[in-house]
Amino acid sequence: MKLLDLVTHFHGWLSDKDFVWWPFSFLRPGPKVPMTFGLTLMMTGCFGGLGFLMFTVMAIANNAFTLDAAVSTFAFCFGGFFIWFNSVTRPLWNRRARQLAD
Repeated sequence: MKLLDLVTHFHGWLSDKDFVWWPFSFLRPGPKVPMTFGLTLMMTGCFGGLGFLMFTVMAIANNAFTLDAAVSTFAFCFGGFFIWFNSVTRPLWNRRARQLAD
């Protein structure tokens, strides 16, 4: 088995778990349904927003909140999820969707 097949299989197994999608399970397409760029934009908004909110609340609770930190956290949360979803999640998801559809 090729390494890409192993990575695709592991990613598919992991992405089928409910905890990965919490609290946005409604965004998860069926295993045979390809993931679109529009869907990754919605996922970025939801997961990036949740990540930003969590980091901001932690910073406020630890009296470490600054405007500079908030701006960089915003960029890292949304930018990081956007890059991850479009360079890792979508290609691997769509590869598995094509395999399952055959």
